[in-house]
Amino acid sequence: MRRNEQLVSENSPKPRKVEDDELVRELVASGASLSEIAEKLARAEAATKPRTEHESSVNKITWAQVGRVTEPGRYMFKFGWLTITADDLVIWKQYPNAAFTLLRTAPAAETEDEFRLGTFELRENISLSEK
Repeated sequence: MRRNEQLVSENSPKPRKVEDDELVRELVASGASLSEIAEKLARAEAATKPRTEHESSVNKITWAQVGRVTEPGRYMFKFGWLTITADDLVIWKQYPNAAFTLLRTAPAAETEDEFRLGTFELRENISLSEK
């Protein structure tokens, strides 16, 4: 093996696929910017990545965890974007301990992680991790 080939194989996290090379060539020929190319490659990789147990689990979120927002809107959190509606806020104002289920609004490969609030459960006490 030549020196350059050895460096590529040692530094590459996984072998490249012919489809990846073809996609890169297509994107370069389209005149896309580097950030657009990087975004499309990341989406393609995410689409082929197996879901982990954590990603498929049901996640609940409380008003305290979103900073007790008072206005409807789209907010950025560690897990992605969350859209909170006026109706969601009405429930939280009436039941401050309510925990909503996070629902993904679009497949992760198509956009950044986008969520909305789904069904909720009423909780009597809030654990310390939810404050």
